[in-house]
Amino acid sequence: MLKKMTRRRFVSSLSVLAAMPLLSSRAANAAAGKTVSVNQYNNNDWIAAFKQAFSEGDTVVVPAGFTCENINTGIFIPDGKTLLIRGALKGNGRGRFVLQEGSKVIGEGTGRTENITLDVRGSDCEIKGLAMSGFGPVAQIFIGGKQPAVMRNLVIDNISVSQANYAILRQGFYNQVDGARITNSRFSHLQGDAIEWNVAINDRNILISDHVIDNINCTNGKTNWGIGIGLAGSTYDNDYPEKQTVKNFVVANITGSNCRQLVHVENGKHFIIRNIKAKNITPDFSKKAGIDNATVAIYGCDNFVIDNVDMVNSAGMLIGYGVIKGDYLSIPQNFRLSDIRLDNRQLDYKLRGIQISSGNATSFVAITNVDIQRATLELHNKPQHLFLRNINVMQEAAIGPALKMNFDLRKDVRGKFMAKDETLLSMANIKAVNEKGQSSVDIDRVDQLAVSGRIRISVTLPPSPQGS
Repeated sequence: MLKKMTRRRFVSSLSVLAAMPLLSSRAANAAAGKTVSVNQYNNNDWIAAFKQAFSEGDTVVVPAGFTCENINTGIFIPDGKTLLIRGALKGNGRGRFVLQEGSKVIGEGTGRTENITLDVRGSDCEIKGLAMSGFGPVAQIFIGGKQPAVMRNLVIDNISVSQANYAILRQGFYNQVDGARITNSRFSHLQGDAIEWNVAINDRNILISDHVIDNINCTNGKTNWGIGIGLAGSTYDNDYPEKQTVKNFVVANITGSNCRQLVHVENGKHFIIRNIKAKNITPDFSKKAGIDNATVAIYGCDNFVIDNVDMVNSAGMLIGYGVIKGDYLSIPQNFRLSDIRLDNRQLDYKLRGIQISSGNATSFVAITNVDIQRATLELHNKPQHLFLRNINVMQEAAIGPALKMNFDLRKDVRGKFMAKDETLLSMANIKAVNEKGQSSVDIDRVDQLAVSGRIRISVTLPPSPQGS
């Protein structure tokens, strides 16, 4: 790696150039910070060729129509330098380009990589405009490592990944990403996840937006593979300590189809999921991966918003407990769902509607502007304050009730999460019917301290023990 050039060294270099007019054009280009083409170097040893090219130029180009084969080991891109791919790079799955401080990998035209990993290890890195594929490596882009570090201002934009395992894999236990923008990309025909942000307990300011995800289908028997976008903290804890959660992120403007699960969050806090369009999110995909079928799956999370989700012929949402080996460790709390639409009238079989478990002594849940057709809205356990507004649900009578409220878990181990003091159930504009327009509701017990209902409620509440 070249050392940073001082002013004195720069002036000395100019003096040498002036005294040597016959200096090679390649060296002159490097001194002036210009572009070099990798095909000017040893075509029989691309590893050596790239190393020499990066030592002599700030931007190394793989020309259009040109293919570099057998990239089967690690190549480090020096600080501040750029790999510009207009042709192709191929390996056997062991090859990788390591991005350091300020490194960039840019694809132009038909620029692509096959069976090569881009390994991000520095701040101010950029990966843009590249097509990537290959089942050789576990991930096309890897962000992690075991060295403590802070990686700032990561940009991944306008990439296309297909016929691969994972597209983007972040392993975050040992280091931190502060500021990442992963945007405007396309992911299809993957065995693993399109974006997996795993054990990212140190990260913050993460934006994942404007992606198209299609046909994520794990058929290789791997457990927990086959999710569209997944983010996870570490061990579940009902106190939701910041140090154990994945947090401060936004997932937005996602169009997804043909997968088992589209958006997944475990042990998360302070996040937003919004503007999701989903079609054909069904159990027909990743059948042996051991993951729930849901467009949005939330496990053991606190303080979040899910807004504007449109689902057609799909499993809906699962907002559930943090569970490890049958031990219920946490329950979702303090969240808002709004503008949720699920239309399963064209499906031939039953899928999950909206299934929500929530609770804890000091907590709230607000669910507004929900329209569900041929599916069920299910509410389990009891948060301190529960608000329902503008709910319209239709489920066929032969399948079950349109609205299920299961507040009474006193004889269930999960009852430990029930709120007991100053509880409130507030409902307005609730309609839950079967296909004939008849009321279709199953409520086990209403014992909230305060219960309010107004404006066209087609739900008959059972008597409250408090008489409210």
